[in-house]
Amino acid sequence: MDKPTNTPPRYNGIEGQRLAILHRLASGPATVAQLSTDCNAPDPRKRVSELRRHGHPIKTNKTDRTNPDGSVNRVGVYVLDVTDNRQCELNFNQ
Repeated sequence: MDKPTNTPPRYNGIEGQRLAILHRLASGPATVAQLSTDCNAPDPRKRVSELRRHGHPIKTNKTDRTNPDGSVNRVGVYVLDVTDNRQCELNFNQ
């Protein structure tokens, strides 16, 4: 039998989501679906918008993705356009 713990669940707040998305994009381009899964961000589009307002140069490129039934969807791919990944360490609380 498992003993109950008094440890509160870890809250995945907005700040954590932004940082996770920024670090994920520093490693390469990603779609909304990838960011949602990789960064545990329910709405990565909103977080990307916030990151852009904080001055991070995130571009959106479009690409076609083929579905299992052969139909094609056009999806956005986010790209962090930096020459120095240390920019990803900026503090968002300024």
